[in-house]
Amino acid sequence: MKTVKSALLGSKQLIDTNADVLMIQLKEIIKEYRALVINRLISDVSTYLHYKFEVKANKDLQMKVKEELLSLRDGSVDLKAYDNIVQQLLNRAVVHLTNEPFYKEIDECLSEYVAEREIKFN
Repeated sequence: MKTVKSALLGSKQLIDTNADVLMIQLKEIIKEYRALVINRLISDVSTYLHYKFEVKANKDLQMKVKEELLSLRDGSVDLKAYDNIVQQLLNRAVVHLTNEPFYKEIDECLSEYVAEREIKFN
């Protein structure tokens, strides 16, 4: 039995009968956690864009970024982006999720889009 703990989800027990089953369960937990992070971010996307990318977002940009975030939230999980978590889960009984890998994926998704939009608006 493996355990994934986080501030947002609490404690989740995973059945580790084999690696494939374990990865399917981990994908579901990551998807659920990522959805919570993105939902919080969407509520004040303009502040995040200003803080992270130093972009003052107009309404059009905010809507496009929200669409990108919703697409990411509803999309499938690529475990390559969460390799550190995967390795911890394979080697430990208890894994603690942090926001860092989730924001890294979010920033990678948005950075290309925000940079592209900045060029058009400047």
